[in-house]
Amino acid sequence: MKQHVGEVANMDALVFEFMGLAMIALCLIVLAVPSGRRPSGRVRHH
Repeated sequence: MKQHVGEVANMDALVFEFMGLAMIALCLIVLAVPSGRRPSGRVRHH
């Protein structure tokens, strides 16, 4: 039982770390796409 609980806690930690990295990557993509890859957008419309 104790080993199973430890494995679950380990998985939760990995999922939490993965979610953190995913959010950081998403923020970087959101910041990078409008300025570089898609010049035709709100910036050009204004």
